[in-house]
Amino acid sequence: MGSCTGLLALKNNNKRIFLWNPSTRKSQVLPSTEIGRAGLTFYGFGYDPISDDYNVVRMVQSGGHNSGHFRYGAELNKRFGFLANNAMHWMAFKSPQSGKENLAGFDLASEEFRSVELPDFCLDEPFWFGIGTMGGYLCLSAVHGELGDIVADVWIMKEYGVKESWSKLISWNQPHYIPSVVVPLAFSKNGKKVLFNIGYQWFSFDERDRFVWYDVGSERVEHVEIKGLPSSFDVHLYVESLVTLNSNAQQ
Repeated sequence: MGSCTGLLALKNNNKRIFLWNPSTRKSQVLPSTEIGRAGLTFYGFGYDPISDDYNVVRMVQSGGHNSGHFRYGAELNKRFGFLANNAMHWMAFKSPQSGKENLAGFDLASEEFRSVELPDFCLDEPFWFGIGTMGGYLCLSAVHGELGDIVADVWIMKEYGVKESWSKLISWNQPHYIPSVVVPLAFSKNGKKVLFNIGYQWFSFDERDRFVWYDVGSERVEHVEIKGLPSSFDVHLYVESLVTLNSNAQQ
């Protein structure tokens, strides 16, 4: 469900949620709570520095003519939110008839929702787009058609919540990787390269997912070889930590 300051939040097939620290090999099963209404369930996991505690957010979308409607972005085809600026975020719009998508952010401290506008970018029908964080910034990536070519664009929001601060970082014509899911993961230490996860799971059964470095200045691509990877996989960033769980944690 997510990774935050050394802990992973996981959900098994029985819908039980538990926290796990891979460094200490300690885990903690969270209490099971029933939700009265059936519907789509969305999750988020993050750390709130104000309360100095971790938060697991579960949101259930119930049907109904007058109910608010949320639709979530296609990043890795999961209904898991991501943490930025002390808030969990999901792609959303207020009604099925609304054609304008924004980010819905749930503030972990105030437990209130906020709206974050996306940049004004004109796309043909995109093959894929998703949004997350990179280098501490909100980051939007899209694979789309442009004047007959297939292009991957990457935008970053330099000042959180300010629509005008969206800036296009990369516009990458990448014929060797199209069509595919193109997910920017992290900057290099000197900030001149971006690590991408190239995923083919929705477009081709013959290609294998891979990692590449993209040089922002020269636009050169460098393959990252990791032996033993499966043909298709998801990617989550993780930083080792000795953070402790509650006293009832299991090993």
